[in-house]
Parts: sequence; C-alpha cells; structure tokens
Amino acid sequence: MGIRTATAGFTRIELFVVLLLLGLLAGVLAPRIDANLAEARDARRLRDVRRVQEAIEQFRADRGRYPDAQGLRNGWDVSWDAHFLRELVDEGYLPEKVGDPVDDREHHYAYAVYRPGDYGCVGEEEFYVLGVRALETEEARARHPGFFRCRRRDWGREFDHVTGGGAALR
Repeated sequence: MGIRTATAGFTRIELFVVLLLLGLLAGVLAPRIDANLAEARDARRLRDVRRVQEAIEQFRADRGRYPDAQGLRNGWDVSWDAHFLRELVDEGYLPEKVGDPVDDREHHYAYAVYRPGDYGCVGEEEFYVLGVRALETEEARARHPGFFRCRRRDWGREFDHVTGGGAALR
C-alpha cells in the first residue's frame, strides 16, 4: 500500500463553484456597465451637438451663410457621411470631425438647411436644424429634448434632441 501525498490545487467542485460565482458576478455587473456606457455616449452626443451648433453659428457670423448640407439621407446631411462636419473642420471651426459614438443609420447627428419661410418658419434668411437621431437612455431623452418647431413642422417629434437657428420659432 502506497503513501498518499497531498497535492496542491482545486478540486473540480471548487473550480465549478468559483466559475459559477464569477458568472453570477458578471451577470449582475454587465447590465450596469452597459447602462453607464449608454449614459456616457448620450452625454457625449449632447456635448457634440453644442460644439457643432457653436461652430455653425460662428461659421454663419464669419461667412454670411450656413455650412452646406448635402442632403444625402432623406434631405439630411448625417454624421456618418457628414459633408457639413468636414466643412466645419476644414475651415477651422471644429478641431476635429465629431460623430455620434455609434454613428450608424439609427444613431447619428443630422443637419439640414432650409429656405426662408419653409414650414411656416418666420424669417428673411435661411435657417438650419441640427438633431440627434437617437439617445439611448430615457433620462437623457426626458432631460434634454431640445426644441425647434415652426408652424407646419415640429422637429422635436423627429429627433430625441433637436436645436437650430436662423428662424423665429412658433
């Protein structure tokens, strides 16, 4: 009969219990991490839109016109193809191109320039609308809806966050 020696290490059951606990911990933490990441992306979207709006307004003040909108997606210039953002960067109004953190067909920034009087907006000059297509959290949508509406169109119904300039709103 041989002498049994003690071996260092875990039994299969101990390894199973450790893996089970790690799996449970990951299952509990993963949704919270996803929620925090969504909140961070929404905060970035709102900062980006403010920066872009400031750049558009400064461009207009300096050049007497708004940046061109190519209207490549249903009349909108969107951030994932973004001619207007390239123009703002190329002309020095933005230090770098901004875009939605996801920047796909659902999550993007949209920009359009309209003629005076379009949709019943009051003003003698063209005006623009800048919107965030999709915020990810209910809190961001509730706290930061933005506003841009004229007599015959409410862009706030089309975007989770919207802003613009150049027209008297109704």
